[in-house]
Amino acid sequence: MRSLRKIAFVLQEFALQTPAQQLLDRFLIGYPRDGVFHRVEDCQIAVYLPVRWQNVALDRRQKDFGLVREGNIEQVLANADAVVVVWKGAGVLANESLLRDVLEKMPGGSACFVQGVLSKSLDGANELIDVASVRNVSLAAGTPTAVTWRLPEVDLAPGTHLQDALIVVQGAPPIAEMHGLQGLLPVIERRRGGESGVRRIRLFKGKELWQAGEEGFWSKALLAAAISRSNTPQGDPVKDGRTQDLVGLGLVPTLARDPRGWIIDHQDGLRSAILVLDGVVADFNFAVRARDGTVVSAQLYRPPAPAEQHFSRLTAVIEDFFRSGTPQWPAGRNLLMAGLLEAASKVAKRPGQFVETPQLDVAYSR
Repeated sequence: MRSLRKIAFVLQEFALQTPAQQLLDRFLIGYPRDGVFHRVEDCQIAVYLPVRWQNVALDRRQKDFGLVREGNIEQVLANADAVVVVWKGAGVLANESLLRDVLEKMPGGSACFVQGVLSKSLDGANELIDVASVRNVSLAAGTPTAVTWRLPEVDLAPGTHLQDALIVVQGAPPIAEMHGLQGLLPVIERRRGGESGVRRIRLFKGKELWQAGEEGFWSKALLAAAISRSNTPQGDPVKDGRTQDLVGLGLVPTLARDPRGWIIDHQDGLRSAILVLDGVVADFNFAVRARDGTVVSAQLYRPPAPAEQHFSRLTAVIEDFFRSGTPQWPAGRNLLMAGLLEAASKVAKRPGQFVETPQLDVAYSR
């Protein structure tokens, strides 16, 4: 395992309740892990924020915790064993030119983690992976959604022959879509043969989404299984605490605000769905069904603000990656993420139509 003497942070913003703050504070101050409060000992934490005005929150961390602030990319990357790059917002707006600059200037043989997506396009992701390979830099990207706790703590048995999969998320596009993929891909890529790539995708919006469910484009049974794991059902349960079968009583269409659903047909015949259902539940939940009829479902637990301890799970994964030099998931996941989000932005202009995606012939396994 590698020792960590210096970790460099390259940020596009720093404010409370942002991924930048959540990750920087955990490496700088410490975080709960495996039943103890864990610190990255004897490691300098340095940061570069490419803005010229004062940042009071960073200044406070310099004074209280010894954070080192550098004035340019070269200084913050000098002698770094590892680098964390954090985009603005939730992590869906990648800045490929900034990441390319980081990869070209960071020490060879080190490791780089990107909070969010690797790139806004498949070609961009491929190019960045090539740059990292030439520099002998280990590169990975992701969000807490991919590694947070599952309630219950289930996983798909490796080699399971899957029939269909579904995840329920909330939020504005493309952030909700990013979280949907981050939550679902780590589950379904364990199926028989691994991830085979995506053949075509289709978007349903509004009333057409419910009609698509009636026609079998997505499974109402899997929706019910996923929502059964939620601890935030909306509607009457919020008013008086009653339990309620939202799917069985037909309440989902009445609760959902501007619903949309993505149907993803994979090369091996698996069909997965990302349903963005604001107003139905307020958490992320998935369900998958094997060919033998077995259903596996869980909530992706995201502790609330301000602590947002799912970032502790992500920090642990990043620290282990930095020490081992080996990402916990294949680069193919980052490629498929970038390609699917790029394709989704185009499919959004053609709702109701299947759009073929031969460029997403991205196969990988773990």
